[in-house]
Amino acid sequence: MYQRWLAAFHAVARSGGFTSAARVLNIGQPTVSTHVRALEDHFGVELFYRRGRVVELTEMGKLLLTITHGLFGHEEEAIHLLRAARTREIGSLRIGAIGTRDATEISAVLLRRHPDLRLAVTLKTSSDILDGLRKFDLDVGIIGYEPQDTRFFALHYNRYRIHVVVSIDHPLARRRTIRIKELDGLDVVQREKDSMTRAIFDQTLDRAGVKIRPIMETDSREGIRWAVAQGIGVSAWSEAEPAWHHRLKVVPISDAEMFSYTYIVCLAERRNRPLIASFLQHAKEGAQRARRTRNPSLGSARI
Repeated sequence: MYQRWLAAFHAVARSGGFTSAARVLNIGQPTVSTHVRALEDHFGVELFYRRGRVVELTEMGKLLLTITHGLFGHEEEAIHLLRAARTREIGSLRIGAIGTRDATEISAVLLRRHPDLRLAVTLKTSSDILDGLRKFDLDVGIIGYEPQDTRFFALHYNRYRIHVVVSIDHPLARRRTIRIKELDGLDVVQREKDSMTRAIFDQTLDRAGVKIRPIMETDSREGIRWAVAQGIGVSAWSEAEPAWHHRLKVVPISDAEMFSYTYIVCLAERRNRPLIASFLQHAKEGAQRARRTRNPSLGSARI
C-alpha cells in the first residue's frame, strides 16, 4: 500500500505534474491522483500545493522527496541502464564540474579508451553537484573540497595556484608580482559564497589584515572575467582556468601562497559501477602523473 502511494508521490514530485507522472508510471492519471491523495489523507499532511495543472511541493513534500530519492533513485538508475541497452547505447556518464579543465582532461582520456561512451558535462557549484549526486541526476562530480558526508567517496585530483586578475588598465597590470598588502582598500569582484577560491582568498586576506571593498558578486568564472575586464574591480583567479581575455592580466602574489583543490566525487555506494569506476581510475592515474610532475621525488606515491 505505502509503496504505491510513495511511488506516485515521487513520480509527481520528479516530473512536475500528475499527467506526466502517469506517463512515467504507465498508469492512469486518476490513479496517480488517488494514490497521492490517499497518502496525504492517511497521514494528515499536505504534500503539494495544487494550482490548476501546476503543482508545487510543500515543505513537508520537500522533506519526503529527500527520502524517496533514496527509495526510488536506484530504480530510476536501473531503468536508465536497461533503456540504454535496448537502444544499443554502450553507456553514458553525467558529470557535474565546477570548471572545465579537469572535466575535459579526464574525459579526453576516457573517450580515447571508450570511443562509444557518451558524456554530458554540466558546470555547477560544489553544493549543487553534491545535491545532483544525491538525487541521481549526476553520476560523478568534480568539486572544490573534500565532502565530510560519508555518503560520498572522494578522490583528490589536483591543486592550482590562486593569483590576482586585473584589467590591463589597472595600475597593478604593469607589475610582474604584487604583495598581499597592496590589495588593501581595492574594489574586488567576488565569486559566490560556495566558491573555494573565494574562501581561500578571503582567509589569506584576513590573516594578512588586508581589508578589501567587495563591490560585486557573481556565480561564474565568466562573470568574473567580464567584470574585471570592464574595470569593475580586481579578483582572485585560480590557474585551473586560463583568463582568456585580451583585457585581462593575471598577477601573482609574491608573499602569499594560495591554492585551490579539486576532488572527484560520487556516491560511495556507486563507486564500483563500471563507468564510474573507470572515470575514477583515469582520474587517479591523472592525479598521480600531476603529483610526479610537481615533485619527481614522489615517484609513484599513492593517492
